[in-house]
Amino acid sequence: MDYILGIDIGGTHIRYGYVEPSGKLHHFSLGKVERFQTDFVAELAALIADENAQRHCAPRAIAIGFPSTLDRSRRVLVSTPNIAGLDNVPIVELLEAQLHIPVIVDRDVNFLFTYDCFSKKVTGDVILGCYVGTGFGNVISIHNYILYGKNGVAAELGHIPIKGSKAKCSCGNIGCAETIASGKALKRLQETYFPDTAIQEIFIAHPEHPCIQSFVEDLAIPIATEINILDPDAVIIGGGVVQMAGFPKDMLENYVRDFARKPYPAENLSFIYSDSGQENGVVGAALFAYQKLN
Repeated sequence: MDYILGIDIGGTHIRYGYVEPSGKLHHFSLGKVERFQTDFVAELAALIADENAQRHCAPRAIAIGFPSTLDRSRRVLVSTPNIAGLDNVPIVELLEAQLHIPVIVDRDVNFLFTYDCFSKKVTGDVILGCYVGTGFGNVISIHNYILYGKNGVAAELGHIPIKGSKAKCSCGNIGCAETIASGKALKRLQETYFPDTAIQEIFIAHPEHPCIQSFVEDLAIPIATEINILDPDAVIIGGGVVQMAGFPKDMLENYVRDFARKPYPAENLSFIYSDSGQENGVVGAALFAYQKLN
């Protein structure tokens, strides 16, 4: 059987499983990133080797999504703010030397985007992906190619500067959009204004509160900014924040239209929402790898 081992690594969880070319997933597993205590790369390689042996699988390749910026060659993890020890790491070289299997890596958000385009049958010359989780992930696809840029770090929409903001971002800069438009920003808002409300309930309990409306408006600004630049065929919106119970999608879309150029693109926008699923990034990683290998 033709399999690729897809792996989705976030700041908290690691998800993995074996995926057929059709997208069918086998042996899905979910664990904590904190299991890697000393040498992340060596321990990840050991996990992969053990999984292959246990499942009696010899995958065609391994595809791994990291919450990182990568170099243009997609072989080096340049910066991984939320995982220690994964800055300037030649990850592909190290894993291939230990596993003797082709390894394909990219940003985790690119693999989520690949899954969404596949599952939602999204097509078009320009497609944007905006994923609001812990941070603000972004993907730009032009003629079915994900834009990487000169240095491999294109589509960092969460790190455009916001005038007047003095908050320090996890990337090291001051005033990035992600400091006010992200899950981290929502958590600070909850702790400051709604300490008695669980963050999972915040949109249900306080949908009309000015702080919530301001937060959704802050999410809309970078999305509308990119829309005004690229006039996309579709905008995929996802991530843990958007998938929370009661998230005001209509409010977000209205704010985006308010900020978008009139009459177009404001009057002809297409919003598509990701489906929630722990396995999405795993399947997306494998589908991305099949495309690359073929």
